[in-house]
Amino acid sequence: MRGAVVENSKLKVAEVPEPTPKENELLVKSMVCGICGTDLHCVHHANDMAEATRQIIGQPLVDISQPISLGHEFVGEVLESNAPGTSFKPGDRVVSLPFLMREEGMAFIGSGTPNLPGGFSERLLLDSRLTMKVPNGLDPDIASLTEPMAVALHAVNRGEPTQNHVPLVIGCGPIGLAVIAVLKMKNIGPIVASDFSAARRELAKQVGADVVVNPAEQSPYESWQEAAKASSADQAGPFSPLFGGADLRPSLIFECVGIPGLIQNVCAGAPYGARVVVVGLCMEPDNMVPAFPILKELDLRFASFYTPEEFGATLHHLAEGELEASSLISDTVGLDDIESAFERLGKPEKDIKILVKPSE
Repeated sequence: MRGAVVENSKLKVAEVPEPTPKENELLVKSMVCGICGTDLHCVHHANDMAEATRQIIGQPLVDISQPISLGHEFVGEVLESNAPGTSFKPGDRVVSLPFLMREEGMAFIGSGTPNLPGGFSERLLLDSRLTMKVPNGLDPDIASLTEPMAVALHAVNRGEPTQNHVPLVIGCGPIGLAVIAVLKMKNIGPIVASDFSAARRELAKQVGADVVVNPAEQSPYESWQEAAKASSADQAGPFSPLFGGADLRPSLIFECVGIPGLIQNVCAGAPYGARVVVVGLCMEPDNMVPAFPILKELDLRFASFYTPEEFGATLHHLAEGELEASSLISDTVGLDDIESAFERLGKPEKDIKILVKPSE
């Protein structure tokens, strides 16, 4: 069968081994799979990712000695089940957490596990224990957003927002826009969003931002202060004799860019007592001055991935129409056009989420 793989920092479509389901696994046809920023990193920075994950978790998540199969934001159609006792049958449309729980350990789908195809292959394996049927006749294109939107739901949950919080989202790429959509669903606002790109600022409005800022022209932190004026003492957030804040609602900042220097930039601009959730994945060394978060008593939190419960909740929100994410999809391509799609996302202006349909 055909699948997209990375060899020597180059993405290509090649013949890859046909997978055979082990116990508790499903063989599915990949109907659609979204391109994630992690996929782009695997093409251009696989060595760095392998070394960084080796240092962090004790083993590299990417095996750079072999072709790397990509794609973890997928929807599949069940072809064959080796999971007796489950209700999965051929023809079922499903999504899954991108893991296989095997005796030899956890295998990551679409993250470089040798001989394990990802969502950019015509067929792949899923773990029936981590797989969920797509409900309510939900369009597969929308269902493919379950995984990235679950990342955003987890990030928002890490922020523990209340109805008094006024969020500020720094960066309106795929994750920043997804965070805005989740905040909108939870009715947390007004939402202030910042990005240099006019196209992305417009998309931020579409998914729920109330105030959009071009940081080249205006400080997003000043814009946040204007939006966060408290109308009563009950709304007011943390106060400091040094920094003030008695007239402002509490601040919840999401850093969704992931470049060196941005965490320090947020700490410098954030109001006293702000809660900061770092979602942008920076793979390079960074520096910050601890005195900023110390004197401002900032609450720094970091978010990654999601729980199975959050994954299932996201699928439910999408199926019920509670979470609006369709505007994130900018294009759909076949497998033969995946290389050009990666190139477009490497220099994004209007493209946010490009979906690939390997079987078409």
